[in-house]
Amino acid sequence: MLNYFKAFSIFLFWVLIALSSHYYISNKYFNNCNLSLGTIKIATTTKNLLYLDTGEECTSIYNLHTGFIINKQNSHVSSILNMPFLKDSIRSILDYDYSKELHIIGKYTVNEINAMRIGNIGLQRAEFVKRELISLGILPFKIKTLGNIFNFSYSNKGIYDHGIEMKLKNIQQPSLDSLEYRIANKTLYVNFENGNLLDTKYLAGYTLILKQYLKKYVDKKVQIIGHTDNLGYYDKNLIIGMNSAIKVREYFVNNGINFNKIITLSKGESEPIAKKGTEEGRAKNRRIELKIN
Repeated sequence: MLNYFKAFSIFLFWVLIALSSHYYISNKYFNNCNLSLGTIKIATTTKNLLYLDTGEECTSIYNLHTGFIINKQNSHVSSILNMPFLKDSIRSILDYDYSKELHIIGKYTVNEINAMRIGNIGLQRAEFVKRELISLGILPFKIKTLGNIFNFSYSNKGIYDHGIEMKLKNIQQPSLDSLEYRIANKTLYVNFENGNLLDTKYLAGYTLILKQYLKKYVDKKVQIIGHTDNLGYYDKNLIIGMNSAIKVREYFVNNGINFNKIITLSKGESEPIAKKGTEEGRAKNRRIELKIN
């Protein structure tokens, strides 16, 4: 019994240490503040860097003591790759909510307008960050860039450590309607190797958006229609088109889309969209069409 009480006392001692450490770290580095976006929770720190702008209110959701560093001599910006939690948070939100878009605001001063003589240097700074995010797999149409004049001063070394602001905003309804139309009426050009569908960033990106769309519109189903060129026999091309549609269905199912939501069809060579007598035209005719209704 004595040994039991000793062991229990030691256990309580370590629990108290763990709880104290958690409290200290949470308050010192994250201010114990979380914003929930569906299943995503992002901790905040002390200086604003990323906002959620709903149109009615603007809430800070990610902060760092040192943000994007800019130099008054050029349009270069410190890399977002040095801020792993920020880039991962942005990617998670944009990947799992197609109704959101990221606005990147590059800052510059009035004095830089005439001194640099290279156009809107704030916009160029925002474009620099956009290119990095695209290289990480974020779809270009999900990012908008702006260059705005702000009242700030560079340090004696000619740098400013908060040169970029970011806002996650709801896509305006006309743009959202247009986006959803493109999701529901999509043409894919896919490649195969040894009978296997080759994965690409483009295909993976569309699949993520398709999953969100089907979650929003639970009663809708996807038609995958395989099309071929006119080389070979008509009946054989129908089979080739069906096999292509089935491979795309397998890819979607393997990436979390319900098998029962998908119908596969083949039109073979019967519905060309380009000239059948040229290689360029035949390449356009070899396609997958998706219709959601």
